[in-house]
Amino acid sequence: MKILDVNRWLVFAVAVFLGGCREDHRTLTAQELASELNISRKIAFERFHISGTATLRRDGSFEATVPHLGRDTGTWWLDGDKICSRWANFRQGQELCAVVGQSEDGQFRGKSPISGSFLGNFRFLN
Repeated sequence: MKILDVNRWLVFAVAVFLGGCREDHRTLTAQELASELNISRKIAFERFHISGTATLRRDGSFEATVPHLGRDTGTWWLDGDKICSRWANFRQGQELCAVVGQSEDGQFRGKSPISGSFLGNFRFLN
């Protein structure tokens, strides 16, 4: 097989694979996000090999436990259709915002509002 034919086959295979991937999370509106977070909520979250739990309080504060990293606190707020946070220690205090999608089974997924890259999954525990 010629190199050109192999390259065409690879491009075709990647296109078929990516075409089979579909977005199965519906992005929450600002109103839906505010409704989900209008009371203090405990969540479980994961991103690749990091997981933990957090309690998001109505006053905009949170406490989180990440077994591999320890405990931390921070603040969270809504900015239109995004949820933003700033940890006291983790992430060196940098702000992080995410748009949130919800799947039919109730799982939530955070994505970067700029690049659309995956930031992590979470679910409500209460």
